[in-house]
Amino acid sequence: MNEAMIKITDLRKSYGNLDVLKGIDLTIAEREVVVIIGPSGSGKSTFIKCIAGLVKPTTGSIQHDETIWVDRDKKIWVPAQERQVGYMPQGNIVFPHLSVEHNITYSKRGTPEMCDSLLKRLGLEKYRKTKAGSLSGGEQQRVALGRALYSKPTILLLDEPLSALDWNLRKHVREDLVSIIREWDVPCVWVTHDESEVEAVGDRHWTCENGLITISE
Repeated sequence: MNEAMIKITDLRKSYGNLDVLKGIDLTIAEREVVVIIGPSGSGKSTFIKCIAGLVKPTTGSIQHDETIWVDRDKKIWVPAQERQVGYMPQGNIVFPHLSVEHNITYSKRGTPEMCDSLLKRLGLEKYRKTKAGSLSGGEQQRVALGRALYSKPTILLLDEPLSALDWNLRKHVREDLVSIIREWDVPCVWVTHDESEVEAVGDRHWTCENGLITISE
């Protein structure tokens, strides 16, 4: 396996008396695609939000290469915008009233050439000036992935990226997303509750249940 790029140690998150994450110790390697499967409420979305910097863990640490993103004991906290994470949330994944081009370049981190390259690879060139909200579900997923990649991410975090799609569309869009992620050479955590996605997507598969993550090699 490649050298660890993200190291997570004793990650816990509680809301009052509710323990959502119960002590997670994991590593994510460079260029690795990991699938986390688990039922709703198991803690998988909270886990990737902690990596993204959208949720502060109660205890534990997250380290990217030599940079500590969070360490509650040492009172270290790097905010989300400084972690440069590409995050695709569930639900409304595009800014519907903005054009496809403006959706992709929203982070302002990339270059015009990078935008052109993404539009071409994602098959969205002809929709450059089209409002993203008028596109199909599969096309909107490509726009969201383009926006995440344009941000020059250290890691991609995809939360149920296919859940809003028609069942017949899922296989085609899944294959396309995985192909693009591999080409971009960026590590990825793909969260799902759909067992059919597990074997088709990741290098490693983790199971999240009741706030704990177990590894299936």
